[in-house]
Amino acid sequence: MNTIGLFSIERFEAVFNAAGGVDRVTGVTLNCGRCDRASTSDDHALVHLPGGTLVRCEHCGTHQAVSNAKIAEWDRQSTLEA
Repeated sequence: MNTIGLFSIERFEAVFNAAGGVDRVTGVTLNCGRCDRASTSDDHALVHLPGGTLVRCEHCGTHQAVSNAKIAEWDRQSTLEA
């Protein structure tokens, strides 16, 4: 699990480019630190920003931008730990 601000990201799905970077996040499951509830968002519910993604708790509305480069780091880290 990876933590960004008020969120702990449990799982994500993404489209990766040839260099291993994240082009687009297509799904995310997170735990909100504000309301302590889990949310799952698919591609249509996510807000895509240049170089990042806006994640949002579906229960309390807390939201935060996360860099796609940071998400790519998590993928490389989990691959190394496996």
